[in-house]
Amino acid sequence: MPILVVAILGALIPTAIYVLFVWWLDRYEKEPLWLLALAFLWGAGPAAFLSVAFEQLATPAFAALGVESMAAHLVKIGIGAPLVEESWKGIALIGLVLVFYHEFDDVLDGIIYGAMIGFGFAFTENIFGYFLPILRGETSGSGLLFILLRTVVFGANHAFWTGITGAAVGYARLARDWWRRLFIPMGGWALAVLFHSLHNIGTSMVQHGTCFPLGVSLIVDWGGLLLLLLVAALALRRECRWIEQGLATEVNHGMLTIEEYDILRSAGQRLWVQLQAFKRGGRQASRSVGRYFQTATELAFEKRHMRAAGNGGAENAEIHRLQQELADHRARAWSWLWPV
Repeated sequence: MPILVVAILGALIPTAIYVLFVWWLDRYEKEPLWLLALAFLWGAGPAAFLSVAFEQLATPAFAALGVESMAAHLVKIGIGAPLVEESWKGIALIGLVLVFYHEFDDVLDGIIYGAMIGFGFAFTENIFGYFLPILRGETSGSGLLFILLRTVVFGANHAFWTGITGAAVGYARLARDWWRRLFIPMGGWALAVLFHSLHNIGTSMVQHGTCFPLGVSLIVDWGGLLLLLLVAALALRRECRWIEQGLATEVNHGMLTIEEYDILRSAGQRLWVQLQAFKRGGRQASRSVGRYFQTATELAFEKRHMRAAGNGGAENAEIHRLQQELADHRARAWSWLWPV
């Protein structure tokens, strides 16, 4: 099998598993697949190649420092690489908020999109920066161990780092004060750079016979990743509260029943109902129920955004449009779930 194919498969298989897990995290309002793919491709393409280009341009500057080679190397990978890479990955997050404002709802969305960008970046970096050189060098024992470290032990690192920036951008999305919208994303980016720097320095020191920093990197990486997952879980619970608050009015006005309300505020019940629809009517039924759930969630989130903007009791054309869509999708879903 050609070396390139082996390298691609070695990077693709674990990346696909990680991506599916992150996609599963978004339990209530799935982000558009095309937009998730766009985020992944930004990380895999422009962010990765522009980072390499800028790092290459900076190489002569580090060489001109006139310091020992090890110190210059640590400065380059511990400061230069994290600054460049997290900046190019972070640019995409800012672009997503500015261009696709209504698709970017909260902290959880920021984590999802940040992770997708990070996975794309790691995919390209693993293939061209590590796997191909290792496989061509035919150092099977140490090479395979390094590949295992890159894909399993540290496989989610780039997603973790950019997810921090994404969480900060998602928080700023809901902030009213201009200074929070400006400085919170900058703080998230700075944390991403810091964690990235600690990891790079720790793993690099192993090459110089010092293993203790690698242990520190493991603790920081996995501890930070678990903390980010906790933030995602808390954001998911908050989305559940948004749905409860946003759809209570629809129940009072007779647009939804209490039974439907209970289903819509439970990710587990949504999945079970959608599976029942699939058993009754196949893919068409499942998609009809899915659109009904999606529209109800979008309506609840739109009401939340209006409250965050200070328009608590007001309604706008977007809410009326979503209410009409909800009625239409609900009627189609009912034909499969509760046929007359």
